[in-house]
Amino acid sequence: MALWRFLKDPDIPLTNNTAERSLRTVVMARKVSQCSKNTVGAQAYTRIKSIVETARLRGQDPVAGLTGLMR
Repeated sequence: MALWRFLKDPDIPLTNNTAERSLRTVVMARKVSQCSKNTVGAQAYTRIKSIVETARLRGQDPVAGLTGLMR
């Protein structure tokens, strides 16, 4: 059963605290920058932030990840 998988695999964390912590900066920045006032701004911000954070977690250059999408 997948629900108890973390008991057998030590690489799976017990909580999703890491994910929640990484989202906290996104939510705070969105509120401060007012881009959540419209749907287009909120979607653009979350997409860019997702690419940047994924690249950072993989040890890659976030700018290269973003410019790679423009090609």
